[in-house]
Amino acid sequence: MRILFLTSRLPYPPYRGDKLRTWNLIKQISKKHEITLLSFIQDKSERKWIDELKVYCKEIQVVHLPLRKSLMNCLMAIAKATPFQVAYFLSGKMKWEIEKTIKCIQPDVIHTHLIRMAPYAAEYSHIPQVIDQTDSISLYLNRFKTFQRNPLGRFLIGIEYKRMLDYETILSRFNRVLVCSDLDRRAIIEVTPEALVEIIENGVDIATLPTGRQIRPEPFRIIFTGNMSYFPNAHGARFFVNEIFPIIKKQQPATTLYIVGQNPPASVRSLAGEDVIVTGFVKDIYLEYQKSSVAIAPIRFGAGTQYKILESLALGIPTVSTSIGVNGIGLHAGKEILLADDPEQFAAAVLRLFKDPSLREMLSRNSSQLIREHFNWEGIGKKLDNVYHSVSAPIQGARA
Repeated sequence: MRILFLTSRLPYPPYRGDKLRTWNLIKQISKKHEITLLSFIQDKSERKWIDELKVYCKEIQVVHLPLRKSLMNCLMAIAKATPFQVAYFLSGKMKWEIEKTIKCIQPDVIHTHLIRMAPYAAEYSHIPQVIDQTDSISLYLNRFKTFQRNPLGRFLIGIEYKRMLDYETILSRFNRVLVCSDLDRRAIIEVTPEALVEIIENGVDIATLPTGRQIRPEPFRIIFTGNMSYFPNAHGARFFVNEIFPIIKKQQPATTLYIVGQNPPASVRSLAGEDVIVTGFVKDIYLEYQKSSVAIAPIRFGAGTQYKILESLALGIPTVSTSIGVNGIGLHAGKEILLADDPEQFAAAVLRLFKDPSLREMLSRNSSQLIREHFNWEGIGKKLDNVYHSVSAPIQGARA
């Protein structure tokens, strides 16, 4: 089939959640289908990554949308009902490119990534449509508002939340809405009962994972990973350092924390100290995991499935997470992971792993097996292929 793939960000390099998901899905579906990719770029320097994507895409077109134009779009949206994250990506040039491409390649399926690109695809109702929401945006915004302490920030998030609740009805115009967990599926259906929502999980690239521990982990080394410009990660880092880490240090003074991830804001960089290392971007994230005795995910709000959990468990790194951090993975507390939601319990779980090698070994073995069997991109790609065939079957039958 010919797949027209629409993204708001060029899915390379795959160093952040949305890019990582899109990159891996493109890699998998390119094995059976012909992909034409249309994507925004914010900086013209991003064109250097096009060759990396050409390995998997027959055709790639990019539309330069500079930051000043996006900010102007948002200013113009103040008096309207359009969510700001949708307004941010409005572009007449992109609309024209999509129209031209559809006439040229006559796609069998349009795959749209995120609701911010929905306005461009929804009008082509005669073509089978798939939109990958990944998670429920309104669910995320509602949780974000709860944890926002700044009154102005809470007010603005509240406005965006209300706008998104109304705008999410556009999802009913797509043949399938894809999310990575049942919680997100139920949240979308609650807002838009007409939407046909299907779960396509997040995953890990099993082929690139080291097999077993390649190096001996450093005793009492904790790792927390993620894109630190993502607010739930920055919030989680502060929560751990301020409320959990002191409890651990009191009982095990040799403990060190590594906060590993690109674009740490000032609020995260300020956490750095003798025992808290903020690395910023690292080229080999797997090496950083393997150096560590324990991985943590002190996430207190958000939506979707956390890559940091999938990666650490796939590598067999004993992991402690909040309950919300394991959404959509189907883990059993005490079998593949330890769960804790308040500071004292979280600290106790980390200290327990430090002291109990048999528990570490059991969690490592069980978690690695679960993730490698059920969350590998190859299997997830096959599920997406089935979705394509399902939504296109009536049209293909009519063509025959």
